[in-house]
Amino acid sequence: MINKFIDFLLTGLYFGKIKYMPGTFGTLVAIPIYYYLLTNNLFLNIAFLLVIFYISIISLNYSYTKFMFKEVDDKSIVIDEIIGYLSFMIFFDATIQNILIGFVLFRFFDIFKPFPINLVDKNMKNSFGVMFDDILAALYSGISLYFISYVI
Repeated sequence: MINKFIDFLLTGLYFGKIKYMPGTFGTLVAIPIYYYLLTNNLFLNIAFLLVIFYISIISLNYSYTKFMFKEVDDKSIVIDEIIGYLSFMIFFDATIQNILIGFVLFRFFDIFKPFPINLVDKNMKNSFGVMFDDILAALYSGISLYFISYVI
């Protein structure tokens, strides 16, 4: 039972099991969650993300001990994309423009992994590394979205 729950969580409600572009589908799962989080204040949203991050790290570690996935950073694991997208979007208004541009920026940085994201992805083969490269992609995405929305 716990294996099914962890699989459900880590694969983003099983969207990560979609054969093509699981990371993109995982990020799409984050959009309705983002709308839900808008009803909370920023402090509660940050606390929620920290709790989900912690639960995800524990769940990833558990999944590794039970050999639930073929690789440490298996393509079907998309909880990192969900947390990554949410971790910068909670600072922006929920406009269609912000949601779409934020989505494209996050997928860009998550796929192409510019420095230092690529170093984390290559060298940290553990649960924290799986999550941290997406947090860095979120940081790049948030800075870029800020400049696009407020500076340019």
